Amino acid sequence: MMGPKDLNKKNFILWYSLYASQKELEMARASNRETLHRLLKEYAEEVDRVDNTKRLYERIVQPQSLGTQGFDGVLKIDCFSGNEKNI
Repeated sequence: MMGPKDLNKKNFILWYSLYASQKELEMARASNRETLHRLLKEYAEEVDRVDNTKRLYERIVQPQSLGTQGFDGVLKIDCFSGNEKNI
């Protein structure tokens, strides 16, 4: 079970790395510089991990089509039983 400290940690990391707009980050830096610095120092490893994952995701997504790269993986299974019909 996740305690309040763990939940706050997770919320901060996700907010800082994924959800905060540039304006929100600037406001946080202006009004809570010491707290923001302390949290970034404390959670640096986790923030880096999320940032690296985000950069990898952005490289996979094609900016011009906003679709992901991939392949068409169609699996066709032909089942033949003793009651085969000629088609």
